[in-house]
Amino acid sequence: MDYLRTRVTAIERPAPEHVLVRFAGDRPIEGRPGQFVMVRGEWGFHPVLARAFSLVEAGEQGAILVRVVGEGTALLDGLRPGDSLAVLGPQGRGFSEPETGRRVVLVAGGVGVAPLVFMAERVANGGGRATFLYGARTSADLPLEERIRGVADLTVTTEDGSIGRQGLVTEPLVQILADSTDVQIYACGPEPMLAAVARLAVASGVPCEVALESRMACGMGTCKGCAVLAADREYRYVCSDGPVFEAIAIYGGDQ
Repeated sequence: MDYLRTRVTAIERPAPEHVLVRFAGDRPIEGRPGQFVMVRGEWGFHPVLARAFSLVEAGEQGAILVRVVGEGTALLDGLRPGDSLAVLGPQGRGFSEPETGRRVVLVAGGVGVAPLVFMAERVANGGGRATFLYGARTSADLPLEERIRGVADLTVTTEDGSIGRQGLVTEPLVQILADSTDVQIYACGPEPMLAAVARLAVASGVPCEVALESRMACGMGTCKGCAVLAADREYRYVCSDGPVFEAIAIYGGDQ
């Protein structure tokens, strides 16, 4: 698979140290929620590797959410409309379609919000409205919050209580599952959060999919750098087997 040459069409900064990059090429970006793309700009041979990002949107334009934390992401932060961006993908396994009649619950932590905004908008375009639980350390770590409010019923939690409810994002999920198990959970965020969500879902017997976050060198299953040990003690590769997995397949049923 070859990289698609695209041009940056818009740059937004939805929160401190976060940038939303929109891009378009000579063909649509045919992706679904949970899939990712490998991207690199025209910055020469350093850094060598492309960077992997979940799609926030796809179609005539694609979009990715970047948290600026290092040299590669700083280069992406420096892009301007009209700049060239090479894009490989969409890659990987995305989220499944919700089962008819189930309440869709989306659980996001940090930049794990990216594929879940895409999912919330997919649900809204189908005439539904998801329940969106969004957790962060502080109010500065909630990019795309206002966008979510337009398409889903949003509950925000912050560890420092600077906005929304103080506490962990799993606390409102406990309340939801206590009221009903006729739900379907999709989650993306830090690994401890995903493990906690999986534990709650498995204990309640509700379907749950998790999108794993991992650094990737190739994005195609060649380098084996994104291996994770699954519940069956076999390795899975986030780029080619995932990034979306059934929660029970990764975290197991005895939690």
